[in-house]
Amino acid sequence: MKKLLLTFVSLIVLNACQSPTSKKLDSAPLAVEPKIVDANELLISLNKCHLDDDCKSTLDSQFNNWLIEKNYIPTNEQVKTDEDVDENVTKIVKASAKENMSQVKLSANYMNNQLIKGAINEWLTWKRPQLINTWQYYQFLKADMLPAFEKYKIDEAFILAIMAQESGGKVHSSSRVGAGGLFQLMPATAKRLGLSGKSGAYDLRYNPADSAMAASKYIDEQWQLYDGDEAKILAAYNSGENRFARLNRKYKNKSLWETNFYYELPGETRHYIPVVLAAKLIFQDPVKFNFNLDKVDVEVIQVKFPNKSSLSELAICLGQDQRVDGWFRILRNLNSGIKADKSIDANTELRIPKILAETFEKNCKNQSLMSLAKSFHEADFNGNTGLISYKVRSGDSLSTIARKFRCTSKREIASLNRIKGPRYLIRAGKHLKIPQC
Repeated sequence: MKKLLLTFVSLIVLNACQSPTSKKLDSAPLAVEPKIVDANELLISLNKCHLDDDCKSTLDSQFNNWLIEKNYIPTNEQVKTDEDVDENVTKIVKASAKENMSQVKLSANYMNNQLIKGAINEWLTWKRPQLINTWQYYQFLKADMLPAFEKYKIDEAFILAIMAQESGGKVHSSSRVGAGGLFQLMPATAKRLGLSGKSGAYDLRYNPADSAMAASKYIDEQWQLYDGDEAKILAAYNSGENRFARLNRKYKNKSLWETNFYYELPGETRHYIPVVLAAKLIFQDPVKFNFNLDKVDVEVIQVKFPNKSSLSELAICLGQDQRVDGWFRILRNLNSGIKADKSIDANTELRIPKILAETFEKNCKNQSLMSLAKSFHEADFNGNTGLISYKVRSGDSLSTIARKFRCTSKREIASLNRIKGPRYLIRAGKHLKIPQC
């Protein structure tokens, strides 16, 4: 790991030493002679950046984007929710391009494209539950998200298909490289699209309405660039807009389905494009594919617990009434600013489906059941919590350490170790007490 980090830092230093410096690189005058950056000064600046949360977040995001673009790390990591449940949301089924490129028929006519037809088979077989759940989760969020699609005139089926592949309709999905939310936006991309600040315990990428607006704006930008070519829009979305723009220029804006063009795309993108287009076709005409999109009663009401509680306790008391898979995921999506592992103060307003109003009154005010549910929640999130010792490494900050251990926060670590804010300074070699999940 140390060798990997050293390699990454070396790459940054090498890249910086060969590049002109400017606060706004894009606006630097062409006539200015490149200024050689001193490596030691750069490392000092990086260490300072790591002590500032905003700078660190931006650096992490841009560094990840750079690593992905240079193919130093892959982007096809499995997407997870913040409960860290191991689910096959974005399982990538890869084929050897060299072996198959002469056999597979690529076509802009979707129903004649063998890759898209193969992806339709995926969605209608082992991935069918993912498509159904995406549809059902979206129904409860539609009122919040549809205005964004309508503003930018985005086909609802198209953006639903992106959401199905990116997150499976789970608001709190995230990836190892830092992408997050329903549309798996990177922090830097989200910031460029106007998402800054927080909604409850999460940044705005995890707010359905805000993330829908940002994703729609991004798709609209690519739509204008590529004259509505959905395959190219998806290529830019998945592989990176700058990376794909260069490749598109190389092939002089030809059809992406031209063999040489298509097979120069990253492997994950070659899979991503037909999978999303296949999902779009199914959402557009489910009857044609023997796929049912049942109507869902999505009216929502607000309720309050008289005592301190949690979303997991709410899910337990609502049980499986009118939904065989239970309500936990939908409750999380509807209350997107609340963490699953945290207790909720008494009389906090929570959103639940209206069809569960009677069940809420009957079960969620049953003291015996709620006491049992509370004991389960505490056993899962609090009862087994202990403290472990962590040795601070060079470049660490309280924010990066909190993200590494997932079940704690910067302020909690600071409180346990008597570290004063607002800068929360720590030094390499120091041992910190960290709450263990």
